[in-house]
Amino acid sequence: MLAVLGATSEAMAESTSLGISVTSDRQEQDLGVPQSTKVDISASHTFDVGVILGASVQYSDTAFSNSATANLETTAGYRVHFNDIVSVKGSVGVGARMQVSGDGDDIAYYVLRAEADIKLNNTVTWNAIAFRYRDAFDVDDDYLTPQLATGFTFKLDEHNSVSSKVQYNWKDWNPDTIGFELSYAHSF
Repeated sequence: MLAVLGATSEAMAESTSLGISVTSDRQEQDLGVPQSTKVDISASHTFDVGVILGASVQYSDTAFSNSATANLETTAGYRVHFNDIVSVKGSVGVGARMQVSGDGDDIAYYVLRAEADIKLNNTVTWNAIAFRYRDAFDVDDDYLTPQLATGFTFKLDEHNSVSSKVQYNWKDWNPDTIGFELSYAHSF
């Protein structure tokens, strides 16, 4: 459908990407107070038609407690390049949050994402906006955790890149945390 709106039809090369990121979530009202630390390992494959299949595992350790969780997630998405500068991506996925230690229940959830990127030059891309809507299949699980983010990706060479993002997180649409993420990705 977006292709009808004027997206370029040039073929993209297939690629596989492996990544790791570390995020420090801070209290929304006091950035000096840590909330949690997250480590995310991800893999994705982009087909030449723009379809993207992905999977990730994220370990989260809550500050000042014995609570830790792990999220396992799979996604399917599509990227549209409007021109050599602007692209947008949307994806849907399912996941499971498992309580590794501390109190809490395991939760099955769904996730929807939308992103817009602006290529500033051959090295730097502004990840202008990324929005995540994530909620449990069972509303009693209380896992409505939307996120809005922006950041930059720096291409080190043809196969390696680093990125940084700032994330604003909600819990049940109430302000929750601000996350600072650093990532590395290798594609081939």
